[in-house]
Amino acid sequence: MKLKHHLVNGGRVECEGDAIRLIIPPTTDAAYTDAQLDDYEHALPRRFVNLPPQRLRLRARFSHPASVLKGTAGFGFWNHPFTREGGVIEPPRNAWFFYGSPESNMQLMRDLPGHGFKAAVLNTPLPSAEGWGMRANLTKALMSVGNLALRLPGISALALAAARSFVQASETVLALDMTQWHTYELDWLSTDTIFRVDGEEVLRGPAPAGPLGFVAWVDNYRAVATREGQYAFSYVEVAEEQWVELRIEN
Repeated sequence: MKLKHHLVNGGRVECEGDAIRLIIPPTTDAAYTDAQLDDYEHALPRRFVNLPPQRLRLRARFSHPASVLKGTAGFGFWNHPFTREGGVIEPPRNAWFFYGSPESNMQLMRDLPGHGFKAAVLNTPLPSAEGWGMRANLTKALMSVGNLALRLPGISALALAAARSFVQASETVLALDMTQWHTYELDWLSTDTIFRVDGEEVLRGPAPAGPLGFVAWVDNYRAVATREGQYAFSYVEVAEEQWVELRIEN
């Protein structure tokens, strides 16, 4: 995996031996800051190189525990489907370990909170995918009007409900101390995705369609997409420096 840095507004990377620390500085909720490693270009159209089967194995720890760490952070594979302002540019697909602070509320599963540290997988049909037929065409049509509908009172709840009808999603909350070193494994296979923490399986879900890009990051993002129709992307204040430290083993 050939990784490069993507740094925004003071984000930085420090390396010591085989450890890589992604760091963001204190910032207000008026500015976006990001420290990221990835293997794709950010200019549109984005090109991704990873296809199943893929195995990701790394050790990681975070500067702050869950609910104290601000913004979002994590590592895994995704298709970078959003603009920074929350516009949707393609159906989202991911398989990753994802953290969102309490300011975020992304309700993929009815019985789980919309924030916290999770193993999560999300797949939506590709418009060109064989066999999806009408569902693929409806997904493409939803994207065409979705960016407007998601911001219209009374319509956003319907748009989000329609989007969820196409989505294959599975996730679980990880009840662990994020500030301690843990070993995270992700097997992205052709039919399913398997997540392990410290050798124990924590989630088995659908396989997202590829190709996808690798990403590891920490930022001050806030994302809201509730079943009641709330939809918003913004930033949160970070009062002190925070980071995620990685030792990638594959």
